[in-house]
Amino acid sequence: MKTIKNTLLTLTISLVIIFLPLNASAEVLFGKEYQEALHKHLTHAKKSITIAMYFIILEPKGEGPINQLVNDLIDAKNRGVSVKVLLENSKLKASRLAYKKLKENNIAVYFDTPKQLLHIKGIAIDDKYLFLGSANWSRAAMEDNNEASYLTDSMLDAIIFRKHVENTPFQDKDAFLPLTKGVSISQDFLLSSKSGRRLLKSQATKQLDLYLLLLKMQQKEKKDTITVNYDSLAKDMGYTAPKNLGKYRNKHHYFYERIHRLLIRLRKYGLIKYKKGVITLKPLKNELSIIIPFEYWQYGYPDYLSMRAKYIYLICVYEATRSTRYPFWFRSQKDMAKLYGISDTTISLGLLELEEKGIIEITRDRPTPPNFSDRKANVYKIVPLPQL
Repeated sequence: MKTIKNTLLTLTISLVIIFLPLNASAEVLFGKEYQEALHKHLTHAKKSITIAMYFIILEPKGEGPINQLVNDLIDAKNRGVSVKVLLENSKLKASRLAYKKLKENNIAVYFDTPKQLLHIKGIAIDDKYLFLGSANWSRAAMEDNNEASYLTDSMLDAIIFRKHVENTPFQDKDAFLPLTKGVSISQDFLLSSKSGRRLLKSQATKQLDLYLLLLKMQQKEKKDTITVNYDSLAKDMGYTAPKNLGKYRNKHHYFYERIHRLLIRLRKYGLIKYKKGVITLKPLKNELSIIIPFEYWQYGYPDYLSMRAKYIYLICVYEATRSTRYPFWFRSQKDMAKLYGISDTTISLGLLELEEKGIIEITRDRPTPPNFSDRKANVYKIVPLPQL
């Protein structure tokens, strides 16, 4: 497929060369000259605008040179011009406002994939004009930095650039997770040796499920002390009383024993305080370190994932939240094992299960000769929980 694309590109360029005008001109633009010339050409665009940019930073208040250029793109789209914008995926946060605004106005805007670094700053207009240089789309580049850009009306250069951008791999899904509501859990649960990892190493999957459910109740009721309704809590945990109750006096007694034993274990692990009928959790923190989306319970994930996968999912949410490339993050499994105090095997199997079930995406670097052991770290991306 790549060979076919290259052949078609070569053929297109050859045809352009045959009919290329001889009077192509070019100029170098400095400082505000670049923005002024670009604004003029964008407002006069008739057919197409193709942009590859390291990042685009909008001013939140809606004023500034970049806001004007982005508005130029929207105006061009509204008058029938085909507009495509490709951005560098490592600058997700910097470009977030611009990405959202362009997408809301039905402009084809994408981030490239983590497999390469998009460091281009170029704009092709109507397959005739090409801006190429050092300037990103930011106020600093337009007003403060010492930048230089090249403007040419070469049809050949404009088409080569447009084809290159069109052939660059990109992410066709929304790069940002939708803002979601959920249940917060302290980072200490993952980082402290006396918290979550004790549950993991004990394979205490029901205790983990109950602890997360208690956090959900705490934050819903906005109380650190919870009066226990054993029957209701047992049903929320998925327990059903058997027909033959055996040693249990009644259904209530059965449900009480199920929940009581789990609470005793959680108290032993130091995660809660518990006296019969009353649970006390640590006070809520103002800053939310990890957010477990409500869909985790709504879609039935406590019963769907293994203990290992549940715990690694919490790590994935935490890593993505802390990353400067949210929702992507990078960390070797060796470093993850050291940071979270769990085995590399547990991490590997947990990540694999989450990947197989569509909860995370993993981009793996291919080993290259001569030393096939040399490869870049995996790139991880957390995605919205798929409905089961």
